[in-house]
Amino acid sequence: MMFDAAVSAQQAFARARDCNELGEEMNAAVEAEERFSNGVGEEASEAYRELVAIGERHPQALAFREFLVYITWCHLMDETQPEHFRRGLILCDDLLERDDGKDPERLRRLREIRRSFRTGLGEASDDLLDYEADTPKGGD
Repeated sequence: MMFDAAVSAQQAFARARDCNELGEEMNAAVEAEERFSNGVGEEASEAYRELVAIGERHPQALAFREFLVYITWCHLMDETQPEHFRRGLILCDDLLERDDGKDPERLRRLREIRRSFRTGLGEASDDLLDYEADTPKGGD
């Protein structure tokens, strides 16, 4: 990937905090994010699960859900499990479907990390399929 997922996560979390997307749960999210960012092992894993649960309760919190995409990628470095790849892919797909087109750089990052999640699951990239469909075959 051509960007730092940890930096992107912090930027998305700041947007979620500034917009108060989570209402009363914002304090719990801040505490869990601190444990995730500063912890290791089971402490970080537990904080990650808390953040995911908060995101599930707030499906309209788009900046927070974008934050979840990036921390899911970061969490994969500690726990390389198919469920995390699937969760990241689902979150990406949801955000891409709702994209308003106002931030092309955000869209580029989400598409790029989505390709990485798909690759981790052993799925072919959409880009490769598009390329192969557009590539002339012998005699064309």
